[in-house]
Amino acid sequence: MTTPAPQRPPYATQNGKVVPFEEAKVSIMAPGLTFAAAVFEGLRAYWNEETEQLSVFRAPEHLERLNFSMSMIELDNPPSAEEFTAQMVELLRACAYREDTYIRIQAYVDDWGDMLATGPVGSSIICRQRARVPAFEEGRHFGVSSWRRNADDASPPRIKATANYLNSRLAGLEAKRSGYGGAIILNRDGSLSEGPGGCIFIRRGDSLVTPPVSAGILESVTRYTMIDLAREAGIEVTERDIGRTELHLAAEAFYCGTGQEMVPILSVDGKSMGDGAGAGAPGKVTRQLQKRYDDVIRGRDER
Repeated sequence: MTTPAPQRPPYATQNGKVVPFEEAKVSIMAPGLTFAAAVFEGLRAYWNEETEQLSVFRAPEHLERLNFSMSMIELDNPPSAEEFTAQMVELLRACAYREDTYIRIQAYVDDWGDMLATGPVGSSIICRQRARVPAFEEGRHFGVSSWRRNADDASPPRIKATANYLNSRLAGLEAKRSGYGGAIILNRDGSLSEGPGGCIFIRRGDSLVTPPVSAGILESVTRYTMIDLAREAGIEVTERDIGRTELHLAAEAFYCGTGQEMVPILSVDGKSMGDGAGAGAPGKVTRQLQKRYDDVIRGRDER
């Protein structure tokens, strides 16, 4: 089944200029397309009804990661964080959305070149309305993928490179064919890595555990947010390797990322998370952190 395409935005930013969305184009021979010489960043802006303003969540952290990604693939003189920030604000004003919005910033090798070309560098920004996914409340059933996460010494998952998302696509398609709402990817050592678009937390006892960056995961802004919120609530969080068996022993689990925000994991491979009366339902710590997260992004908790 084909997923319906999202509504196209009225404008985009290309190489620093706001243009009608249909006019934003790249060369069919751009190395960003032909050799995946491209990186990107996904951000969310949240609409506040009281102030009638959109607030971009953790923009400095996202742009810092984008800068690291651009440096890693050796782009020549890409836009700075300050330039991207100004362009993003200009585009949001042009689109004039009064609802939650998803923003995607891309930087890539443009024009025509070989695999090792580092310029000329093109860039683009799009923003579009994106409401919260129903799975935030409902949760999803996940399956462990047969595809393994690409290793840090092969195609480093800690940066947001378009090339890394082939691995995520394969795992996601496999999960979809199997009737699952999401995939969990293991690394080459057989430990938990992450999902196609988010990081994983499990609860053991009264503590949360999440795989370390060295397990082959993105340096996720949302993951760091969850760690901070949990610790501020007095919940211990440990970053360490998690085996597949331990996943099935967890009292609860959730999946988090910018696009999905925070999704309760209801079951893995058909086995319900947790036990007793609460088995197969969103867990208590998951619900607690969802509330704290929502308070922060909506401005009810100013930090």
